[in-house]
Amino acid sequence: MEASDSSSTPRTVGGVPVAPTRRPTALVRDLFTAGSAFEKSLQRELAVNPTGLDAMGHLVMSGPLSPGELSRRLDLTTAATTAAIDRLVDLGHVTRTPHPTDRRSVLVVPTDASMARAMGHLMPMIAGVDAVLDDFSEEEQAVITRYLERVVDTYGLPADDGTRSMAIPRTTH
Repeated sequence: MEASDSSSTPRTVGGVPVAPTRRPTALVRDLFTAGSAFEKSLQRELAVNPTGLDAMGHLVMSGPLSPGELSRRLDLTTAATTAAIDRLVDLGHVTRTPHPTDRRSVLVVPTDASMARAMGHLMPMIAGVDAVLDDFSEEEQAVITRYLERVVDTYGLPADDGTRSMAIPRTTH
């Protein structure tokens, strides 16, 4: 039996032809897979579900938020947000504290212990990813930056309006 020549038959997924991709494109997919696995690991570390992790991400990046603002950022109903906050309170990740200027409102505040636990998991990964750049010249880093910016733009992500979670803020140099 002869081996078939796979290069002459285009690969399909669900009957749709899939164009061949270059190694950097495949690595971007691998990066997404690694990011997803890292998020699952962080969920296990913090004993939270995906919504809880997303909420914690907003609180870590933005600081205390009102339940309404957290609801908006999570794109959840107020009832679902209340349930998520209740779970985080029960786990010791957040507290509800009186709003300093609106006595009718509260703020959801991440606890120091939870912040330390989350950052203890995040910072080694962030530092490791950043340290990889030390292997490249300034010119190579500029090319890498340009490529990644264009990949992000291709995904059509809107400009960061402060609602991204667990994201490292973009900086320009």
